[in-house]
Amino acid sequence: MLNCLLKHKSIVIVLAVLLPRIAWFIYLGGYFPEPPRDQGIYLRLAGRIASGDGLSFSEDLGWLKNLRAGETSLETAWSSDPDYVFGMVPVETPTASLEPGYPVILALMYSIAGPTTGAAFLLNCIFALIGAWALWKMVAENWGKKQAFFAALIWSLYPYYVYYSAYAMTDSIHISMLPLIMWLTLHSVKTMKSGFPAGIASGFLFLIRSTAVVLLPLQMIYLLFKKKWKTSLFLLAGFAVCCVPWVVRNQIELGSPVFLPTKGSLNLWMRNNPEIIAMEGIVLPGWIEDGINRRDLLVYPPMDGLSGELERSRVLSERANQFIFANPVLFLYLSVIRLGLFISPVGGTLSNPIFILVGFLLYLPLLVFGVTEIIRRRKDSRILFLGSFFLVYLLMHSLAHGGVRYRLPVETVLIIASVLFMSRKCKWVEENNACIQ
Repeated sequence: MLNCLLKHKSIVIVLAVLLPRIAWFIYLGGYFPEPPRDQGIYLRLAGRIASGDGLSFSEDLGWLKNLRAGETSLETAWSSDPDYVFGMVPVETPTASLEPGYPVILALMYSIAGPTTGAAFLLNCIFALIGAWALWKMVAENWGKKQAFFAALIWSLYPYYVYYSAYAMTDSIHISMLPLIMWLTLHSVKTMKSGFPAGIASGFLFLIRSTAVVLLPLQMIYLLFKKKWKTSLFLLAGFAVCCVPWVVRNQIELGSPVFLPTKGSLNLWMRNNPEIIAMEGIVLPGWIEDGINRRDLLVYPPMDGLSGELERSRVLSERANQFIFANPVLFLYLSVIRLGLFISPVGGTLSNPIFILVGFLLYLPLLVFGVTEIIRRRKDSRILFLGSFFLVYLLMHSLAHGGVRYRLPVETVLIIASVLFMSRKCKWVEENNACIQ
């Protein structure tokens, strides 16, 4: 049976990628999942780019956010002026508030499939196929073809990854690009020229999700540890090829070489604000709540006289940093809570009964087996590199994420390590003549 599956491995993996995603899309009736989250923003940005207006927010979006402002004073504060989105980005002007990658490629899909939900779904499926292929290549090159098949199969069917494939957001592409980056980085140790596409992949993902910038130092450290000095330069060159046009564009349009999206300042201010995190279901204990300092910094800053996106973002960033430094205990407490939720089988807002069941029956074994195997193979630099990917993402999301909305995109590492764990155990059973034939 296994040999038959391996003989037709490409067909099996393609079907494993497409069938559950098609079934999920059909179940949704062709609509996007709820809650909507940031889908509307990305869809509108893609539409603006497709119509020739570039990366900018329309005037009607400003009015829409103004009309839909919540009842709390905080929500009203950044939605009260319809001439600004997020309270900081002027409408009908070029913006650097969000990463440009996803809106641009979604706009390209619009030119092929039209401005439909199917365009976003098709885009996510294409990247899922790329992710499964990259995972197969990486595991096959380093640990064996059978291990590669099972790793790619589990990855393709992983319920959390299937779930986000119907969202018009960056999550699915983020998940799919990580195996490609891992494989190209490991492969570049063998082939120097692979450093350049590894840098391209990392730069592309950065333009999709800017938090991926933390991967570049990790890649550099691994290559330098392997004494691949020239390869590391190729890596940097590939990353620069992707990112320099973005920086140059911002210098021309905004008068400053913005590298990280300006909306990060709003996220930084929001993620440690007790009133806002309460909406995420995180309630502070009394001893933390009573010890909060500088509550004046929790008020959305007045923006009178500040017309530009960069000025408003700078003010908000300063306020966020001042609050964090004034409340280190709160910041540490929230980081620990988020870390626990990210590795918990219950998860964050994916806490409905179905996902809780999946968490205990699938994710928890992957976590236990994966971490066990990473520790066991810690002297293997390849496993150490993948384990570092997981650890860096876990810490980064715990420290800097605005809300616990999904499983970590890099749980691919747990899938790989778990397959290695199970293949080793199966080999042990076979060697002891106890394997069921």
